[in-house]
Amino acid sequence: MNKAMKHSLIIFLLMLGAVSVPKGAALAVERVQLSVFLVNVVESGVKRTGKAPLTVYLDLNDMEAVRYVCGIAPRIRDTLLKHLIKETFYLDAKNKLDVAKIRLDLWPIAYKAVTNVKLLNMLVVMGTGKVSSSEARLFARRGCRYVPK
Repeated sequence: MNKAMKHSLIIFLLMLGAVSVPKGAALAVERVQLSVFLVNVVESGVKRTGKAPLTVYLDLNDMEAVRYVCGIAPRIRDTLLKHLIKETFYLDAKNKLDVAKIRLDLWPIAYKAVTNVKLLNMLVVMGTGKVSSSEARLFARRGCRYVPK
């Protein structure tokens, strides 16, 4: 029994090592937050309309890509805003947006807006991201901020 436990423990550790360290995967991904969008929403079951905040995060390869994207952030925001202004989104019964659908709509637009670097992923969140008071002025001026992971 002792021998069987040793073998099972060795197999388990080998499997754990194979699963936790993917080969060829980029381990360091940088994230950028764009300034908040206000989108038109309609509450479910009620004909009241309003606005809801929507935050977009972009995942990039390295810090050089972060600097580039923050440099062209106003152009990216304008491109995304042109699409978001035309749309009206519906809140569900829990007053939440379908952010997965919004992400699918925005992904090709953002991918075309960022030309010189490759976007790895996009995250769309209902609400505003947290910005510290020390970086609020720079964030408001640039429309973009680096989000350490």
